[in-house]
Amino acid sequence: MIDIRDLSVVFGSGRLRVEAVKGLSMRIAEGESFGLVGESGSGKSTVLRAICGLAPVSAGTIAVAGKPVPVPRNRAFFATVQMVFQDPYGSLHPRQTVDQILSEPLAIHRLSDRDRRIARALADVGLGSSFRFRYPHQLSGGQRQRVAIARALILDPRVILLDEPTSALDASVQAEILNLLERLRAERRLTYILVSHDLAVVTHLCDRLLVMRNGETVEETDTEHLRAGKAETAYTRALMKATEGFTRAAPASTE
Repeated sequence: MIDIRDLSVVFGSGRLRVEAVKGLSMRIAEGESFGLVGESGSGKSTVLRAICGLAPVSAGTIAVAGKPVPVPRNRAFFATVQMVFQDPYGSLHPRQTVDQILSEPLAIHRLSDRDRRIARALADVGLGSSFRFRYPHQLSGGQRQRVAIARALILDPRVILLDEPTSALDASVQAEILNLLERLRAERRLTYILVSHDLAVVTHLCDRLLVMRNGETVEETDTEHLRAGKAETAYTRALMKATEGFTRAAPASTE
């Protein structure tokens, strides 16, 4: 479904030149959930933006469903590939109702049967019709992210790009959104690319993953190896250790 070869993304020039992604390659099968992990600044979100045309491709090729992505991206591309952004507070227009937010992609793509599509999208993400005419400020963070997912789903895409979709949410809400994404992938046979710095999130949702550092590939592995604590590189082992967290010792008694 997705074939990326020798992708490079460069911002700026001269002393301000930054190589955000350096020669990255990956292949993702239809219906697969693939993770990109690494610390902040590793280039993982830039890969998603390059796929969508939001970041400049300096070298390399990107193909989706066997076809090179057009430059600039056209309506046919966005009918196939949609993105869910990290911040549910910043990705929704504050002065538009949920109905207007979901209607916009339908209008752009000239799709009919608006009411049925909106009702289905809201039902798919666990929101009833009562949410249709609410504004984003009337929703919780988890509800906003559900609306963002509904907006991505409303065009019936085949690929969803997920840029840390749960990192701005409370832990209990994170689990709900991850379970929702897992169910939607199974029901719609979607292909996911999930960006996260949290290995626990990636192992919950993904089949395989690519570890990135400083814009480069560190190693590619699968979640079974990760759950078993197996890693080829010291950097991946350090990420695994950091994800394990820590336990705080109980304070000594003063009695």
